[in-house]
Amino acid sequence: MWDAPTLERYADVVLRSCLAVRSDDTIAIHGEPAHRDLIVALTASAYRHGAGLVDVQFVEPRVRRARVIEASEEGLARQPAWAERRMRDLIAARGASISISGPSEPTLLNGIDPARSARERTTRVPGQGPYLRAMMANRLRFCVASFPLPGWAAVAYPDRSPTDAAALVAADLARFCRIGPDDGEGVIAWERHVEGLARRAQALTTLILDRIELRGPGTDLVVGLAPGAAFLAADERTVYGDRFRANLPTEEVFTSPDPRRVDGAFRCTRPLTLDGRRITGIAGRLAGGRLVQIDADDADDRDYLARYLARDRGAGRLGELALVDATSRIGQSGRTYGITLLDENAVSHVAFGSGFDASRPAGGSAVNRSAIHVDVMFGAPDVEVTGVTAAGARVPLIADGLWHADLA
Repeated sequence: MWDAPTLERYADVVLRSCLAVRSDDTIAIHGEPAHRDLIVALTASAYRHGAGLVDVQFVEPRVRRARVIEASEEGLARQPAWAERRMRDLIAARGASISISGPSEPTLLNGIDPARSARERTTRVPGQGPYLRAMMANRLRFCVASFPLPGWAAVAYPDRSPTDAAALVAADLARFCRIGPDDGEGVIAWERHVEGLARRAQALTTLILDRIELRGPGTDLVVGLAPGAAFLAADERTVYGDRFRANLPTEEVFTSPDPRRVDGAFRCTRPLTLDGRRITGIAGRLAGGRLVQIDADDADDRDYLARYLARDRGAGRLGELALVDATSRIGQSGRTYGITLLDENAVSHVAFGSGFDASRPAGGSAVNRSAIHVDVMFGAPDVEVTGVTAAGARVPLIADGLWHADLA
């Protein structure tokens, strides 16, 4: 897929730029056995830059499938206590987590009883509960990165062999992360890109918007914002002041809406890959902030998604609104990659579930809380995005696929 220098450079971007690894740091890495080459490169980079301990946890997707099929009803929801203790210890040590996206077998759970799949909570990050809570509260440096594998790369290049598809996705990914042959040396191009996103997020915050309207084919959604809500981008800091970049690559600016003030319909323009299940044709409607209707092309997928978004009180409310325009390198590829990390950074999207505390001022209203965070992508060049102030002034944000000049 990648030659050794590119793999090393990619790993260095994760450790140096995204996680700012410190002397004697503890780094936790999570991925599938198929991600071994990247995991080894990440481990080497971490130790090369001073980490004290790298702890690797593998999650084998076929083991999860066996559990979904064979385990008792009572056993499906069990999670080992030691996985949560490990994650809590990592958070207490002010360590960092790397999660590798890109399934080796992306449709492994298709055709399995959706009720059982929804009850089984194993993910690619053992100790998901403490991990998600710390992530949303900005108490943990974390980075989600991807690794091209034939299984999911074939989604992006269905007319090529799986091996050729993975090689093409590897080239795409290097370009998206600004470490391709046209991006110069080191991490300069990536750093410049992230700084531009941070400036855009700050400009959106200073507009002091009350709500954002999103309109396009099948989408007519009004998303209310909380007083003092901030927009965020990849350049973040934990509550302890530790700098990190959460996604590699990234193209979005985002905020957490007022979970009670979302109304209207949305229609997804890209499929969702969720727990080994590829779901197409997603559409839904929210009223008073709560999901009241959800549809998908396949009835079983619709049932699975409905159960997933009803697993707790906050699962059917929005935790994120993210805006992406047509200058996204991922969007410009014109391809669907079949993993959320890439597809969410191609177009605008919302996420059901937990929101981000960093989007609120001190003492501000609470963000949505849930055990999940699921992104669904509805953006397209013909989806227009308009901000509205409390006084009713309308501010164009994205039109004809592009950011308004003041935000470009």
